Amino acid sequence: MASAHRATARATLASLRRQIASIEQSAPARATGAAGWSGARDGEHATLLATGMEAFDRETGGIALAGLTEIHAREARDAGLAAGFAACLLSLAGAPAFLARDPVLWIGTPGAFAEAGVPHGRGLAGFGFAPDRLLTVESKRLADALWVAEEAARTRGLAATVLDMRGNAKAFGLRETQRLARRAQASGRPVFLLRQSAQIEASAAPLRLVVEGTPSAPAMVLAGTAHARAVPGGIGPPGFAVTIEKNKVGPAGRTHRMHWSGHERIFFTERTGGRRERPAAEPATGTVVGFPGGTAHPGAELSLSGDGPDRARPPRQDMASGEN
Repeated sequence: MASAHRATARATLASLRRQIASIEQSAPARATGAAGWSGARDGEHATLLATGMEAFDRETGGIALAGLTEIHAREARDAGLAAGFAACLLSLAGAPAFLARDPVLWIGTPGAFAEAGVPHGRGLAGFGFAPDRLLTVESKRLADALWVAEEAARTRGLAATVLDMRGNAKAFGLRETQRLARRAQASGRPVFLLRQSAQIEASAAPLRLVVEGTPSAPAMVLAGTAHARAVPGGIGPPGFAVTIEKNKVGPAGRTHRMHWSGHERIFFTERTGGRRERPAAEPATGTVVGFPGGTAHPGAELSLSGDGPDRARPPRQDMASGEN
């Protein structure tokens, strides 16, 4: 009998080891650090989404494109921030083709849309999200919303499924998130669970983010050019303070501040001024001409190309030093 028990124990241990190995193989790997996708080299079967924020991607390993990710808003007033952050992820430049092509199903559980408002395609367009890709469902019963979410999560015809919930429902817990996570892994499509005004509870999601507001980046005139300048008092691209509350592949607890350019569809830090790094402008060619104060000299003949004479050129005064 003892040998039989030992054999059974060894078989059970071997089974557990196989399950652990299977789970570890599906765990997110480190992200590339550049905005877009990583993992499998086929865009239709990508496994991770990198935001382009190096520190954030290094710590989280990237956003799972075949799994469940939680995005929390601690207060109802921040529900729009959580929705906007999800929209940014769904329209990130360099993302797999399906994420920018296929429709997104946004499911509202009872009370979610009543407090935070219904997601509107034209409103999300400011984040770079195509309005015609948005499909919304509002259910009167939580059970119906969960059924729709599970069926949508297993569908490869959708770019992503967003389940928008308010508060902590007794009928929604660890088991329900496990079902959503398994269906997302099987279909290779992401599921985003948005929780507004909810307490943190057990979940199968490997990554949980808490999104709060942060001051917007400066508004820029002629953004993207060498002569761009900030507009005093202007409101520029929106900002997000994203705290990694739960993380299965790295450290948790750190808050990352990032801004979003809806035009370029990229995240950036405020230090970059809302645009990508670009090479310095080429120096201007030709002759530098100084104009005197008042009216131009009637006989002045100016050469802008440097090919002709520079006659009757008035002395140029240094306004800072007063010297000629």
